[in-house]
Amino acid sequence: MVRWSSPAVKRFTLVAIFAASAATLALASILHVRPGDVAVVSWRGGGTPDLRPPGVSFHVPFFQRVTVYPAGVVEVKATLKAASREGSSIDLPYTVRARPDPQTLLALHRDGGAGGAVAALQSLVEGQLTKAAASSGTYDLASGTASNAIAGFVRHALEDRLGPRLEITLEVPVASPELRASFALQAIYGRRVETGARIVLVGIDGGDWDVIDPLIAAGRLPNLARLKKEGAWARMRSNTPMLSPLLWTSVATGKAPDRHGINDFLVTDPRTGRKVPINSTFRRTKAIWNILTEAGLPSDTIAWWATWPAERVQGHLVSDRVAYSTFDLRAPKQKEGAVFPPDYASTVDELRVPDNAVTFEDITRFLHITPDEFRRARAAAARTDEPAERDESINVMVRVLAATQTYRRIALDLLERGAKEGTPARFFAVYFEGVDEVNHRFAHCAPPRDPLCSDDDYRRFKDAVTGFYVYQDAILGEILRRAPGATVIVMSDHGFASGADRPRDVKPFISGRPGLWHDLFGIFIMQGPLVRRGEVPPVSLYDIAPTVLHILGLPVPEDMPGEVLQRALAADFVAAHPIVHVPSYEGLEGARSPVETASAATGDAGPGTMDEATEREMIAQLKDLGYVGGQEGVQDTVSPSAGSPLATPDGATTAGASGSRGAGAGPVRGASGAGGVPTILYHMNLGAVYVAKRQFDQAEAEFQTAMRIDPKSTQALSGMALLEEARGNLDKALEYLQSIVRQESGNDHAAVTKIAELFIRLGRSADGLAYAQGLEAGHRGGDQREVGLRVALGMLYIASGRARDAEAALLRALAIDPASVQAMQELFALYDGQGRSAELRTRLETALARNPRSAMHHNWLGLVLRRQGDLRGAEKELERTLEIAPDLVGAMANLGSLYLQEGRHDDAVKVLRGALEKDPRNLESRTNLIVALGLKHDVEGARGLVKEAEGMSLRAPLFYNGLAYALYVNGRNEEALETLRESLQLDPRQREARRLQAEIEQGRPTDSLPYR
Repeated sequence: MVRWSSPAVKRFTLVAIFAASAATLALASILHVRPGDVAVVSWRGGGTPDLRPPGVSFHVPFFQRVTVYPAGVVEVKATLKAASREGSSIDLPYTVRARPDPQTLLALHRDGGAGGAVAALQSLVEGQLTKAAASSGTYDLASGTASNAIAGFVRHALEDRLGPRLEITLEVPVASPELRASFALQAIYGRRVETGARIVLVGIDGGDWDVIDPLIAAGRLPNLARLKKEGAWARMRSNTPMLSPLLWTSVATGKAPDRHGINDFLVTDPRTGRKVPINSTFRRTKAIWNILTEAGLPSDTIAWWATWPAERVQGHLVSDRVAYSTFDLRAPKQKEGAVFPPDYASTVDELRVPDNAVTFEDITRFLHITPDEFRRARAAAARTDEPAERDESINVMVRVLAATQTYRRIALDLLERGAKEGTPARFFAVYFEGVDEVNHRFAHCAPPRDPLCSDDDYRRFKDAVTGFYVYQDAILGEILRRAPGATVIVMSDHGFASGADRPRDVKPFISGRPGLWHDLFGIFIMQGPLVRRGEVPPVSLYDIAPTVLHILGLPVPEDMPGEVLQRALAADFVAAHPIVHVPSYEGLEGARSPVETASAATGDAGPGTMDEATEREMIAQLKDLGYVGGQEGVQDTVSPSAGSPLATPDGATTAGASGSRGAGAGPVRGASGAGGVPTILYHMNLGAVYVAKRQFDQAEAEFQTAMRIDPKSTQALSGMALLEEARGNLDKALEYLQSIVRQESGNDHAAVTKIAELFIRLGRSADGLAYAQGLEAGHRGGDQREVGLRVALGMLYIASGRARDAEAALLRALAIDPASVQAMQELFALYDGQGRSAELRTRLETALARNPRSAMHHNWLGLVLRRQGDLRGAEKELERTLEIAPDLVGAMANLGSLYLQEGRHDDAVKVLRGALEKDPRNLESRTNLIVALGLKHDVEGARGLVKEAEGMSLRAPLFYNGLAYALYVNGRNEEALETLRESLQLDPRQREARRLQAEIEQGRPTDSLPYR
């Protein structure tokens, strides 16, 4: 009998246990990695992790940890407690999935420590989410409006590190009950205080100080003259795209086009494929009149863009579909929803002036034509064939006068009714389009005569523009007399080219690119008992809505990007009425506004039903004014079939195609088929807005939608080039631009010069030269196409070190167009680098004789005069530059540098701070300001500017050189030398920095300042 306790058995048992353990350990050490998976093995006590390939390998159990990432995917689901720009705390649930390459995944795993790649990915994503949230408003963050933009920001920020296959989704944000309560409309409107103010806002589309000021000086505009003398006035800074529906809706809502949804003149009717004018159902945010109605304040609004169908308001809303001008509504169906309240529609019908009521005597106030010419034009208007250009010009003036008279009569009627009943509207707004329309038809014939205008047409039409300004001023006077005691705002959405600023190669109504003749700066005047006197800095279209709300005692929402124009308000009003902020008037739930359209409120079948004849008339009138080109005519249809990019999978067409509704904007009001679907230009305009905001994913969705509508659209190709350049994908941008050149036959000069720039930035100047030289055969016409090519060649020759060839090419461009800004820009840089800028003085003066309002030529002439020692002359030219273009940051930097040279340190600091406010990334402005603060002994201020730049990832050697000088002149030599060493680490080749370093070390005073 064997005893289990015997030594033999014990040995056997131990051996068996050891063998089993060894077998188990051997099995545990085998690592199976499936194809596609990524496995990382790391030592528990530290050490470098390593990748294991698919298949079988070994690891050390207990001492090594194995982490397998199925399909190479790293996924995080978490919630970040973020803070908005205003500091409100909001929970952001998110999911992120990354598929980095194996080596990147290994690096992530290592960076994540015990948490592996998941922890590292979470840290990276939450760092960017935190940054994006901090730049977003509370409403945008809490409502989810900013979610898509934030996700795009995170993708763009991390794609270099994690690769392009990064997916991030933000779920519904979670706000605290206290924060949600702050969005309640009852709470918001409960914070209103009574100011007793009444506002009259008069919109004059296209109004421009360059035309108005000479007419004021001549005594021809007494009402505008009085308002300007007695009130605050400024230049109104417009936005791009400079198109009226977008801009006036931004005025009314205080929001950018990507938020308010009005992005074009036209949309496509999904039932017919025809293009029709855009309407109020596309607007996604509340306008001033909606907010005032909810607050219980009466308002009257007349003729504002994109207000048809009219909405229910407390007061009156007379839509833009009433008069015979841009829109001609003779068909009964067009009257549905044109006016609210409906019972005021009959009065509007009585006040409406038809175009056949405009007489020859009315027209001769503006046009010098004969009775026979008038009769011929009116007869042509009744025919269906294409009228002669001269006849159509006369008929445009007839329609403009009829529309202006119609809205004038309605405005005066409502003002008189309010006065008679003792209940005037607290906000009265009327929009007049006539100045812009007359400019679009006749600006090329205004003095001095332009070659685009024949001698005969110049005789007939030379006084049309100024005559209409005089007429508009008289209407303004009638309104002012009926609104005593009101705070009056007169403004335009943009200016209009005049004199030598006018385009030389296209009439203002032909190209289908109306913005070509628009000027970035319009007019702004505010006058009344609450307003100070004098000029104020330029204002923005976005400033109007918050200013109106504040004057009327309402809180200012944080989701309006503009500011209250306190600098234009009287000091006692500002002191008595501090600004009260609320998150938004929109509400968090994306619910339909309680403000309804007039048809919904009255139970009508609904507006939006348009007969084809009226549609054609509308489009024809838009085309006559150059608002749209031939490609936007009613014959240019988009099929609403299921195969259309504008159709949903089930064949039902939506009111907003891919991406057009913006990030998390919520449902489009009234977004039924009756609203229409966007056109190419709609998507292009919205895409450009997204690019400007660096919301690249949304921009791409818009441009790609435009390309699906028309794959050969040069507009869409330009948009994609703009997008890829902004993303840093210069090769792709180059491909899109070259596609444009292959398609274009006569308008590719801008694309050609941009192509040259991209070749240079890519370090491929030789390829660029070969490309540009290959275009020479088709660009020898002595026109703008040749100018563009010669400039491109000049740029490429400079980059290739062929200065003489560059000079010859640029001089040829200037021989064709002596006022060419691009050609002079390149030639000035070339000559200035050779110490020859003085040679350009005569050319600059010649260019300014042709175009006295060329800001860049004044700037260059100022630099030339400074080089020649004429500091007073230089100052005059630079100040003139900023009068013409107040936002030209480069000129502000130049003026600040000049002030430093003159020892005017306070003046330098003032102008340079203004430059940095406009462009915080401008190198010259920041460098000069660092030096100026040093000379004023504000070393910490100078150091703060460097730290601020570092926070924006700007580490320019110039900043450190400037700071070193600031430290040096304040006796802090060791710190100055340390700062210079930091600068030289960034770029060891700096001769100026080394010279300053030697001067400090040798104790010799510097003979030059490191400003630009």
